[in-house]
Amino acid sequence: MSSYQYNFIVSGIFVSKSVKELLRYWLVPRFIRGVLRQNKRLFVNGQNVSTATVLQDGDELTFRLNIQDFHKQQHYSANNQYRVRILFETEDYVIVNKPATMKMHPHSPDENDTLLNYAEAVLKDHGSRGQAAHAFMVHRIDNDTSGVVLIAKNPLAVAILDQLLAKKRIKRTYLAWVSGNLQDNAGIIDRAIAVDPNDPYKRVVSDGGGLPAITHWQKIHTVYQNTLLRINLETGRTHQIRVHLAAIGHPLVGDRLYHGRDYPRLLLHSATIKLPSLFSDYTVCRSITAAIPKDFPRQLKL
Repeated sequence: MSSYQYNFIVSGIFVSKSVKELLRYWLVPRFIRGVLRQNKRLFVNGQNVSTATVLQDGDELTFRLNIQDFHKQQHYSANNQYRVRILFETEDYVIVNKPATMKMHPHSPDENDTLLNYAEAVLKDHGSRGQAAHAFMVHRIDNDTSGVVLIAKNPLAVAILDQLLAKKRIKRTYLAWVSGNLQDNAGIIDRAIAVDPNDPYKRVVSDGGGLPAITHWQKIHTVYQNTLLRINLETGRTHQIRVHLAAIGHPLVGDRLYHGRDYPRLLLHSATIKLPSLFSDYTVCRSITAAIPKDFPRQLKL
């Protein structure tokens, strides 16, 4: 049976940690640690070991995982009709540039014109931990939003990246044009978000319920009563940026769903993602930026 192979040389802060401590530090899920322990797939310097084994400088830690070891399995049909641009790639993930109006993933078996279908095609000849790479969804951006998207290449990477997102170790920065001139140079919107009781596809701010949501914004410049903002999120709720800015009276330009000014596209761009390499000490992060697309104006004159 073919397997994903993991090989690491122990050094730095990982010296004198047990195998269990190291796997937990790397955010390897508990059920996967159980699989490795129960099936005796943990090796140090070629010798099968328990999770209690203490690691020394220069030790080689190895383990393997099968696709069947994971509860959730997914497969997107490959579509090479659009060539997704890869901005950055590691053994475990790719960061790609999604154009506006492209859907993230299919909602039916016969749908194959989405980012994940195109990513599956572009990864056809790429490897990941000794196996063919496949596209695994980690996070979403709206169909009408352009910019950076993180895609895992193997199922363990999905599980770890999900935890890094939850722990806010992965940061994303957006650019957005909004209507009006914000008086302050920066601000924070701290309003819970709930499903709109009148439309399940929309969200509303809710002071009496909903999920906590915090948006940080910084003004870049104002042109003809439209303002370009740099936005960072503490939380990742559905439509968070769009709902929060509309709630303070500055809806995104081109946002038909939340009463923004008419424009050919939603003027929201996922500009930068900052994240660490997996199986590291997670203290050093790399920033990957997607250039502003041609259909996203530098100066907005409406």
